[in-house]
Amino acid sequence: MQLIQTSGNKTFQVIPRQFVVGALTLKLRSESTNVVVSVGTTSTISGNYLLLPAIFGTLVENDFFILEVLNGTEVIYKDKVFCTNQTINQTSNDYYTINKNQYVSEDSDSNEYIII
Repeated sequence: MQLIQTSGNKTFQVIPRQFVVGALTLKLRSESTNVVVSVGTTSTISGNYLLLPAIFGTLVENDFFILEVLNGTEVIYKDKVFCTNQTINQTSNDYYTINKNQYVSEDSDSNEYIII
């Protein structure tokens, strides 16, 4: 699965079934609305990856998409994509949370109470 933001330029790094340098089509299909967005792209190879730059416009946040890379009508790569604007950095333990800025836990280290 890949994580992308809702807007801006995106570059997918994939390991496809076959490496094709040139014109390809990227299709994103929303799992919730079943709306398909197709974008043409020109692929390049970087090491063991195929780089696919694309601009999809504004996508729906917190939605899952099915990504397909097409060479003509042949599907050469398929993946699931999750769209979020949260910053995610696993090295600093900053993970995705569905309750971001909605639920705040109170850390209390004392269970003391006063009896009068």
